[in-house]
Amino acid sequence: MNDHCKQKSANSRRSFIVGVGGVVATAAALTRTMFGGGLKRESLQVPASPSTPRYTEHHIARDGVSLHVEDQGSGKPVVLLHGWPDSSYLWRNQIPFLVANGFRAITPDQRGFGRSDRPEGVAAYSLQNAVADLVGILDALGIDKADIVAHDWGAAVAWLTAAAHPNRVRRLVVLSVPHPLAPFTLRQREMAWYMLFFQFEGIAEAWLQRDDWALFREMLRGNGDIDRYISDLSRPDALKASLNWYRANVAPHLPESPPKLPPVEAPTLGIWSSNDHYLDGERMKMSGQFVKARWRYEQIDDASHWIPLDAPDRLNRLLIEWLG
Repeated sequence: MNDHCKQKSANSRRSFIVGVGGVVATAAALTRTMFGGGLKRESLQVPASPSTPRYTEHHIARDGVSLHVEDQGSGKPVVLLHGWPDSSYLWRNQIPFLVANGFRAITPDQRGFGRSDRPEGVAAYSLQNAVADLVGILDALGIDKADIVAHDWGAAVAWLTAAAHPNRVRRLVVLSVPHPLAPFTLRQREMAWYMLFFQFEGIAEAWLQRDDWALFREMLRGNGDIDRYISDLSRPDALKASLNWYRANVAPHLPESPPKLPPVEAPTLGIWSSNDHYLDGERMKMSGQFVKARWRYEQIDDASHWIPLDAPDRLNRLLIEWLG
């Protein structure tokens, strides 16, 4: 490798560790783009009874991708967005609680996950498409404005939706993932090693599945719904689709100036857990500087990255306090 190539490669590695450029670039694009396109909705509705709230399953088509959405209860709409490697099942401890407290809980399987389609190609999984999916779901369900509760990649989608479409978000709750422009810490750069590993298409898939998913199990450290994840990701192209979220949005890139994003206008609650091995809570604390409205930071001790599963009661109380 010549000196020029070596320097270019080194710059790419440094730029990956320094910042999540794809997320930031997507954020910039969102401030310039309006989303449109036809929407189709197919629904299976279960009527409510005195003991059972209304339940509907929607299949919402946007840009050729069918999104599976569960829709339960009535009242103020709240959308719950999952991340990697979850599905809407992540929110099983929050949905009945929110419904019982007068909310309409809307839980999509994001593209590539759960029962939603797994489109081909890395570009299909850009955050720009994911934000458009969320706006499309609100449009298809006739919802002008909703509360958003989101974890992991879902939180990245929520932050960008709140910045690009402030008229669609009433209140925001983001779990684990900070604002995309929150300054990076050395600890976060060290914790982000797996994102670089995920960039190697075919290699990452092979290593994660090898020896009965040994590396995947090791990475999750016994947390989350491991057996369910393995079952879901063992379906054709499911693991590749899930990793394409990282390939589309955090691929190595050369250094560049961060864009100027409009501040988040929705009151925002940021939550981080002390046993999160993937994200540094200091960045969540710093996210308040990008919120124009009321900002609140909460730390949940002794919970892993999967706060909805490890601390459901504590999270549910925070949600009612913030959204109620």
